[in-house]
Amino acid sequence: MSSGKHVVVIPFPFSSHAWALVNLVLKLAPAAPDVRFSFLNIAKSNSLIFPPPLRAKLPSNVRVYEVSDGLPDGHCRPMEHTGEHVELFLKAAPENFRAAVDEAEQDVRKKVSCFLTDTLVIFAGEMAEKMQVPWVALWVPAPYCLAAHVYIDIISELHCESSGGGTSTDNDNDDDKSLRVIPGLSMMRISDLPKELIDDQDTSRSACMLREVGRVLPCGATAVVMNSYAEVTPTPLIADLKSKFKMLLQVGCLTVSFPPLPLPSSSTSDTTGCLTWLNARYPQSVAYICFGTVAMPSPSEVSAIGEALESTNTPFLWSIKERTMAFLPVGLQERTSAYGKFVPWAPQAQVLSHPACGVYVTHCGYNSMFESVVGGVPMVCKPFWADNMMNGRMIEEVWGIGVKVKGGTITKSGMEKALEVVLRGEDGKEMRKKAGELRERLVKAAGPNGIAEADFKVLVKLIST
Repeated sequence: MSSGKHVVVIPFPFSSHAWALVNLVLKLAPAAPDVRFSFLNIAKSNSLIFPPPLRAKLPSNVRVYEVSDGLPDGHCRPMEHTGEHVELFLKAAPENFRAAVDEAEQDVRKKVSCFLTDTLVIFAGEMAEKMQVPWVALWVPAPYCLAAHVYIDIISELHCESSGGGTSTDNDNDDDKSLRVIPGLSMMRISDLPKELIDDQDTSRSACMLREVGRVLPCGATAVVMNSYAEVTPTPLIADLKSKFKMLLQVGCLTVSFPPLPLPSSSTSDTTGCLTWLNARYPQSVAYICFGTVAMPSPSEVSAIGEALESTNTPFLWSIKERTMAFLPVGLQERTSAYGKFVPWAPQAQVLSHPACGVYVTHCGYNSMFESVVGGVPMVCKPFWADNMMNGRMIEEVWGIGVKVKGGTITKSGMEKALEVVLRGEDGKEMRKKAGELRERLVKAAGPNGIAEADFKVLVKLIST
């Protein structure tokens, strides 16, 4: 199908964004063997997603390039998802990536025929327009979050009219806070939106970028690819988004496997010891706690989680950063050693698919949410930012497969109640049943007759011809 095209790939190198685009490229490469893919990314991100052993095994038509991260010379701190680092990256990115594109063209000896980027890399749209080539943008978060970006002007008006000013609250029943005027978002509230999206006073580069995404994509992107399944997305929402973009493709969850990957057959594959430890627990009895790679609860919330786990004698597996361990109640590790395990990292997808896993205490990241669905595991939700709040509302109120932390802050009593409800109550049994039903729908959606497979073939044709 292909005729020797050259696709430049640019991820947004923070949080978990890059993983989805990497997985998409690794899926596209064998489907379009004549297309050359030049993956342009900063060194710190590349080192995480393409360690040397993996880089040596990449398809022959995929080549990785490293681009300056924008940090000044002598800046020794690691590149992390902090406001300072994101700002420095965004400031330097357009110039640095233009130079990297020139290098890739000379190396491959082919002019760029298409840009495939994260939607947050909006400067790629300008580059594609100048070069008169297509711009294909991957939307990694939830579809309803994309709709919020597209309708940013209407949302800004609602925010100004709202007496609550868009501040986070559980009392979201006021009509002026509802987003029901936006197709497919009737269940959402202004308080569910990222504050950077609705705060016009925030003039940082990252906030301005977020507010521009929904205005740039409809006119600039040849196609918008969504990291989701049409079969589990509200029909009015998808119909409206399709009317806004030149082409809208839903190619499935790029970081999650439906059905789940099998558990390792031996403990030799379990380098962390998590799965071996889970093998000794009763079915559906363990609380798995993890807030992703970036989000971090407050010291009081960390302490409250520990106190609740101990007071309820709940078996738990807690993926926790070393610096966060200092906030645990004194002596907690020793007192809970018989039924609790602390690890710096866990094979999350396999943990959530393990029969012993009974509940997932999560920040409601989009990928994490679907990993929980793969395992049929209900959730206790503590949203932090970005699309977390919207995901939390979907989990609790639309899908009915979890509960949000009451009041938005984790307390000992609140966590005790949530664990009781989800792990040991009748409501928890119903949540687990619904999670299993949703998993089956997604397994079918991911199959050969699902919309995702058809849309993927359209994407292959687009970048190839």
